[in-house]
Amino acid sequence: MAFNLGQAKDYVSSIDLRGTPRGIASMAAASEAGEVFDKAKTQAQVVGSGVFSFATGVDAVVRESISDSALLAQLVANKRFDFEQKPHEWFTADAEVLENVGWTLQEAGWTEYPASGTAVEVNETIIEVMTAILGPAPAALAIITSTIKALKAMKPDSSWITIFSRESQKAKIARFQVGLVEQKGDANVFVALLVCLIEAQNTITQVLFFKYANSTAKFSANNSKVSINRAALSQLGPMIRTKIRAYQVDYLSSIKDI
Repeated sequence: MAFNLGQAKDYVSSIDLRGTPRGIASMAAASEAGEVFDKAKTQAQVVGSGVFSFATGVDAVVRESISDSALLAQLVANKRFDFEQKPHEWFTADAEVLENVGWTLQEAGWTEYPASGTAVEVNETIIEVMTAILGPAPAALAIITSTIKALKAMKPDSSWITIFSRESQKAKIARFQVGLVEQKGDANVFVALLVCLIEAQNTITQVLFFKYANSTAKFSANNSKVSINRAALSQLGPMIRTKIRAYQVDYLSSIKDI
């Protein structure tokens, strides 16, 4: 189905985020100085429970629009569903918003990744799965690997960890997204997107370091090959940014060069 910009604008206008929590970031995270998006750099940003990496060559406006769109989708999903009670419905709602603002998702479906041996850290499994998704693209894989390592190395009071931990971990369940954004030519924007779900018998802490085994936790992931309508990014970007502006401090981290 062809993308309808008019319908997309009406859709964004109809979104009501009233009641969404604000003022929940720590003072350290809220006041942390951040970089600006730069087309000439490989950069990354935490967006709620997601972390998005941007390859060199992706326009700054595109980076900002993707970050804002991803946040809008999460905020809508948060309002519609209690993630602890309905995790898959939450992911469906998130994807629905993205599709309505110009993202075309080709999902592979959910796959469970059993632990190998007695314990495997979540960050190791992320790299393993992304390696399979990206295939023979060492530069792309290097970006994802560097981003995960940067997230692991962050101080506990940094905006990256403050936001990511708060939004991804909910007692015995955790959810998060990992995305790599690339731009090919002036018109085509692509995202390799991995959404992950962990369901455990015990409380999950420090999700990236969480060791899971078949007997105590289940790690599932769904990957998508995403293409994004460039016109949607440029035309809807200002509308979406206006919609999520009040939530940026609480849900968007500083931008880091990778």
